[in-house]
Amino acid sequence: MRHRKAAALALLSLLLVFVTACGVTADKKPGRAGEEPAQTDGKGSAREEKVTLRLLTWAGADESKELQEILDRLNAQSETYVIKQDSNPADYETRLITQLSGASGPDLFWVSAQRAAQLAAQGAMLDITDRLKASDHPAAKLDDYFEESLKPFTREGRIYGLPWIEQPVMLYVNLDLFSQAGLEPPTTDWDWDRFVEAAKKLTVDQNGRRLGEPGFDEKKIKQWGFTVNGWPPVQMFVWQNGGDVIAPDFSSSPIDTPEAMKAFDFYAELIRAPFTPSQSTIRDRGFDAMYRRQEVAMFMGGAADNLDYDVDFRSQAFPVPKGPSGIQATFADILGMGISVKTKHPDAAFQALLELTDAIHHWKIMPPRKSLAEAEPLKKLHPEKAHSLDAIIASMSFARPYRYFESYADWDNIFWNELMDPIVNGRAAPSDLIPKVKPELDAVLQRAK
Repeated sequence: MRHRKAAALALLSLLLVFVTACGVTADKKPGRAGEEPAQTDGKGSAREEKVTLRLLTWAGADESKELQEILDRLNAQSETYVIKQDSNPADYETRLITQLSGASGPDLFWVSAQRAAQLAAQGAMLDITDRLKASDHPAAKLDDYFEESLKPFTREGRIYGLPWIEQPVMLYVNLDLFSQAGLEPPTTDWDWDRFVEAAKKLTVDQNGRRLGEPGFDEKKIKQWGFTVNGWPPVQMFVWQNGGDVIAPDFSSSPIDTPEAMKAFDFYAELIRAPFTPSQSTIRDRGFDAMYRRQEVAMFMGGAADNLDYDVDFRSQAFPVPKGPSGIQATFADILGMGISVKTKHPDAAFQALLELTDAIHHWKIMPPRKSLAEAEPLKKLHPEKAHSLDAIIASMSFARPYRYFESYADWDNIFWNELMDPIVNGRAAPSDLIPKVKPELDAVLQRAK
């Protein structure tokens, strides 16, 4: 019996030596929390473990699900990182600021253009300029981005993040109502005058009379030509008339120039016009909901909106009208992603930033890269918007964001509360307000220097 036990022990020892020589361990140790176990290269040498990167986003349930499919694919392909999604739209800005100020914040985070300018100035975002220059990844090629899309992420010539979407404001048109009014769809030579002319013809009272026809009843309108409630932003119209609200060098707010004043007056006229619903009507019935119910014939919304396909009528997006002198300009809502300066894995986070940014460019409308602004590939990705894509792509060339800076929120509070809100909700005259508001706006810019 002892000889049998000795033989068995000798055989077991031999097997253990053989197993160890093949690079297999009988007791596999788990990796650190949140990390993948060590991998081998097939020759018995262990590769470095993947690092876990936390991504903070404002994605809601449906968007988060789609994003997770992208992350699953990237995580499976990467030998460097695993991205863990932390998505919750509730109080996102507060959560972001709180977490970035702590020691255990996210590695990567979604960020609005306005917030990016603030966080870059405060030193909360990692400077990725040199890493971008050294990378040959398609998403790192800065000359491929539409120039305006990078501005919110640029400070003193340094880059602190990348945009993953740029949405120009578009003119959504109810083609059925246009046809009933005997109007052709908007053309590229539409200006303010032609836009207003169409809005009047598209305004109908309960008796079927159109604005300008005998007997038209302004008190019983059932269909308006256009709608405005502080959106679309007045800045668009100022730009279209050759003016500005913040000087390029951030030295002043030139809202009192003739170009700007004319645009503010035009905006105020839109608010007061019978072809736009009152603010109380908009609040009661819903802003874009009125367009969906065909109570409004034209609506200005973002390029990614579903107003051109998720409705019960023929709807299409067109470029917004030009200014009186032919200037094309529209507002661009830009969103992007940055890396926390406190990340413990800056190289892995940068690689993830590029790969995730590129993946979102192939998901969202509109990608802020010129090489991806092609109609045919986008039609395959977004067939529901195929009829609007040519106009959206064309609008990218003249879309621009606000001129953000660290204290932009302070500037914007004055701009809205003391200028735009009285114009929109109080029907005040811009000429009465601008001389009082301009010095306050200028003071914010001076303090920011």
